[in-house]
Amino acid sequence: MRAVLTIYKRWTGASRPQIATMTGVPQPMISLILNGKRQVSSIETYEKFAEGLDIPRERLGLAAAPSPADQPAEGAPGSAVAVVAADAGPDRRTVLAAVGVAAWAIDEELDEVTRRMQLFAASNVDDASLEQLEASVEVVGRRYETSDAATVYPIALKQRRWVAELMAGHQHPAQRRHLYLVGGKLSGLLGYLAFDLGNELVARAYCNEAMSLAKAAGHGDLAAWVRGTQSFIAYYGGRYREALDLARDGQRYAHGGPASIRLAISGEARTLGKLGDAPGVDEAVGRALTAHAKIHDADPVGYFLSFDPFTASRIAGNAASAYLAAGAHERAREFTDQAIPIFAAAESTASHALTLVDASLTYLAGPSPEPDRAGALVSQALAVGADLRSEVVARRAKDFLTTAAPWRAVPEIASVADAVKAWRMPAA
Repeated sequence: MRAVLTIYKRWTGASRPQIATMTGVPQPMISLILNGKRQVSSIETYEKFAEGLDIPRERLGLAAAPSPADQPAEGAPGSAVAVVAADAGPDRRTVLAAVGVAAWAIDEELDEVTRRMQLFAASNVDDASLEQLEASVEVVGRRYETSDAATVYPIALKQRRWVAELMAGHQHPAQRRHLYLVGGKLSGLLGYLAFDLGNELVARAYCNEAMSLAKAAGHGDLAAWVRGTQSFIAYYGGRYREALDLARDGQRYAHGGPASIRLAISGEARTLGKLGDAPGVDEAVGRALTAHAKIHDADPVGYFLSFDPFTASRIAGNAASAYLAAGAHERAREFTDQAIPIFAAAESTASHALTLVDASLTYLAGPSPEPDRAGALVSQALAVGADLRSEVVARRAKDFLTTAAPWRAVPEIASVADAVKAWRMPAA
């Protein structure tokens, strides 16, 4: 019977409830038979299937139905018609027809539930694809370390648009949250890269998008990272109080996690230096160093656009900037001396160039300034970053020229001025 019912369902499209209604065999028993958990052994059950499904009796191994001559006369005692008449109820076909209409309505509702369940289970992305997307985020960040924003930006933009296409489809809730996370990371990277290309308006828009996706994903570390990037943009825009507020707001999301180090050293310490708060710089730098001591720093360099904790060399580079802004030039030089050899050896181009500029500024301070040495270091920084076409490097070099204005006649300083004037940014 299992084979018979399977074939019947396949060719007629009948559902289990419909078969149960037509045959009078309970639906649970129909399911057990179809699942191979129940054998049919009763002749009566075989007859129900034969009659209800209009299957020739001999096909099921049953004897032929009695001929009309063998049936009791119509209306005679004991005849089926007499029983129905005596019962004064509807005949079997009427009952089946009424029940069949109700069964079809139930079937439609069951199909509706099934379709909803299939939609819920459907997804246009699998876990392997999500892992591949995560890997592409790291590729973007690492490529920027030895390349420039103009080269990396189209790569990140292509990945972000792919994520947007996937998000227009359907995924499991956990997969959708993962897509929000990947999309948020890519938008955050595009925000930084757009700023490095000189387009602050687009940069801020991408950061706002990244923040929305971080919140939708429930990912505090990403939200903290985005706040750090927004603080970075405000810092280079000269909006130091705004930069400090954004960095401190980011600490709410970081909860002492990976992004807290970056926020403390790059967001808070450097901005406090610009605001002239030397004790605040000491506290923020100390907090970053303490947090860093608790993590395993397998890579002393890492890469700047990483979502992992800041490494020792990056803490040193940012601490140098903070102490330089606060006027503690000797302290700043201690940190640049630590960071420059590491960045140079790792060919971390952008970080190497920026730290060289910071080091140069330390030689313009104190009772015995050395403008020639300072100018030589900035020239070296511009040479290191020549292929970067970085707005950040360009701004830092311009800041140097402002500070070095009293020594503009020194050949090394004049050379830097000429190099900065010749600096050309790509179209954003």
